[in-house]
Amino acid sequence: MDYIDDVAIFGGSDQKVTSKNFKGGKITNIFGGSTFDLSDAEMAPGRNTMDMFCLFGGSKIILPPNWKVKIEITAIFGGYSDKRRNAPKTVEFSDESELVLRGVAIFGGGEIKSY
Repeated sequence: MDYIDDVAIFGGSDQKVTSKNFKGGKITNIFGGSTFDLSDAEMAPGRNTMDMFCLFGGSKIILPPNWKVKIEITAIFGGYSDKRRNAPKTVEFSDESELVLRGVAIFGGGEIKSY
């Protein structure tokens, strides 16, 4: 799957994405939550966007440590943070690919992690 399209209302999901051309998607969490493991995925070239809406819910996204990520989420009594470990100095961020998380987190939010 090159795009994520997930809605979790009073529930949740746990998905593993292994796309070699990941382009972003849309995640909606209302009183629910979801986890997406993209640690084995590869990002498509260019700007890839994920639209996020979190209302009393949230999401966790697991990414490779070398993915370039920009968070453009408006937080109202909530938040979204990048909690990845620092990438080793030998790993360089790709200048041709970027993942942009944009949207709103109201009394909810999420985090980005890597393992």
